[in-house]
Amino acid sequence: MTGLRIGVVGLGRVGVMHARNIAQADGVSDVILIGRDTTKTEHAADLIRSSILDGAPVELAGEFAPTGNIPARIQTTTARFGAALSGLDGIVVATSTETHPQLAIEAAEAGIPALVEKPLALDLATLEATCRRLEATGSPVMIAFHRRYDPAHRALRQRIADGEAGTVRIISATDHDRLPLDVDYIPRSGGIWRDLLIHDFDIIPWVTGQRIVSVTAHGSVLDAAAHAEHGDVDTAAALLTLESGAIATVTATRRNGAGQDVRLEVFGSDGTFGAGISDRTPVTSTEPGGNAPTEPYQQFIDRFELAFRAETDAFLRLAAGTGENGSPPRAGVDALRVALAAARSLETGATVTINGEALEAVS
Repeated sequence: MTGLRIGVVGLGRVGVMHARNIAQADGVSDVILIGRDTTKTEHAADLIRSSILDGAPVELAGEFAPTGNIPARIQTTTARFGAALSGLDGIVVATSTETHPQLAIEAAEAGIPALVEKPLALDLATLEATCRRLEATGSPVMIAFHRRYDPAHRALRQRIADGEAGTVRIISATDHDRLPLDVDYIPRSGGIWRDLLIHDFDIIPWVTGQRIVSVTAHGSVLDAAAHAEHGDVDTAAALLTLESGAIATVTATRRNGAGQDVRLEVFGSDGTFGAGISDRTPVTSTEPGGNAPTEPYQQFIDRFELAFRAETDAFLRLAAGTGENGSPPRAGVDALRVALAAARSLETGATVTINGEALEAVS
């Protein structure tokens, strides 16, 4: 795997992070930043170039930046998306969610492997139509459910599959962001269920091997009134029932002053296991002799750096034709179905049973 040319469109926090990770990875010769705003695109290019220099500070380069690789060249283009695809070996789509279907289809129809940020679409009808069009091209499209690539979540999944937990009874998911959303992003985020908790709605079935069959949701606005102005909440919880009868609780906050706190704990008849539990977990024990966390993660990019880098490596193998797709477009269908069910439950106050066959059942 040598000399790959990878494009990145969408140069917010996530897009810049993807571009940095790709530029630092082995086998990439060029990273091309695609944007119509020259000033923004060049600013992103300068930031990425600074982050991949030898001796770059860890806050730019990352705690787990690979060593010994020759960083890729960072280039920019203001060409339209379709024209910018020419000559690429892969494309990362990190734009706002409403643009994902069109850009993913355009890349796939051009035969360019794509890594598309989640969710692929905001409603089930669009998602299903997009999946059909993508599948018809035969070009690989990978959806960025990064927790599937996280070493701790993968180890948790394996322990469950190996039977070490016994019968799974309770799952507890914590999804507390430290940094609030930019106010401008709130109206186009898709809401807390589709933007944030969709990761949990994806990873719980992936780890346990069980489908979610019902959801009861609650939510409040306790931090930023802008969420209420757009029909959203910034504090949420959901009670999920899995097909075996096991119960999962999921909690989310948009701003957690203690630090970035993302955990998944599985309680079984024979054992209890958890991902995201370490001395950096932002929980201070009140037991005698208990300690405060040593250095809580400050944002999701730091908390999941290993996951994002593993996701990058998986995508580069896919682009080179040497890897498998661990999160194809249809990977997001069930997660979106649960997210929409949660939104309906919050609106109606009722438990919503999730029909796996009727696409519009909860849309």
